[in-house]
Amino acid sequence: LAQALTGGLVTPAVLNSQIAGTLRTPGVVSPFGAVNAQVSDGNSNYNALNLELKRRFANNFTFLASYTLSKSIDDSSDLQTLLIPQDPRNFRAERALSLFDQRHRFVFSGVLAAPENWRASDSLVKKIFSDFTLAPIIEISSGRPFNIITNVDANGDQASQTDRPNVLADGTLCIPGSRLANGQFCGNQFDRDANGNLVFPTGNLGRNLGMTHSFASFDLRIARAIRFGERVRLDLIAEGFNLFNRFNEASASPFFTDVNAFGERTKSGRYFSRPTASFDPRQFQFGAKLYF
Repeated sequence: LAQALTGGLVTPAVLNSQIAGTLRTPGVVSPFGAVNAQVSDGNSNYNALNLELKRRFANNFTFLASYTLSKSIDDSSDLQTLLIPQDPRNFRAERALSLFDQRHRFVFSGVLAAPENWRASDSLVKKIFSDFTLAPIIEISSGRPFNIITNVDANGDQASQTDRPNVLADGTLCIPGSRLANGQFCGNQFDRDANGNLVFPTGNLGRNLGMTHSFASFDLRIARAIRFGERVRLDLIAEGFNLFNRFNEASASPFFTDVNAFGERTKSGRYFSRPTASFDPRQFQFGAKLYF
């Protein structure tokens, strides 16, 4: 409508005059309305040390062992996560460990095959275990960060997905500006900006200070070859995943109430929380392959 009336020239004054008495009363646009801008100013930094030890197949055995020590820092991890900062006036407060940061990761995989000459051996034990192949995989890794939020619009920006809590002296988390059980306030009830204007409080907990528990898994593949002459072979395969049936946490609740209730922290002060999902429990699968 404004473009049609002005020939395409739209200014704030023209816009205000056209919506007066319709959508709202004339005046300055409310300072509490959210205006989201998507810009390509995300910043990240990744450093890693990778060690690898490999043994080529010899004497019926091969393995690969790798260890990675890494650290990833950013202010916005990816396009799938919420990109809105807690405080648009303080983007620096968003700089923290990435959601995919994983400080330590170790993986070992190997293949152990029975010697070929065991098939013609006079030993009963060697004949039984001839044509067997074992292939283990071991993975051990650190947990990953997640953001802790209040799920309450404490800073008055009409959004609760990014509001982080305050940290008390004992490490307990609370909603900024809220009244505690002892009658005191969690931080300041209200803050003031550099010009002395009253503003709503924001949490002082850093971004992504939650941490999932570590991951560990042991997988094993066992295969037995049954030969029918020189040209036909049947492989019987059994595979087990997470054989020790360890509970491996995939994600945790980001809400500060669950964090407080869980009551566990890492040595570095990061917070654990109530697990909300896990990786696969122990599983088995069986198969057969016929070569001819």
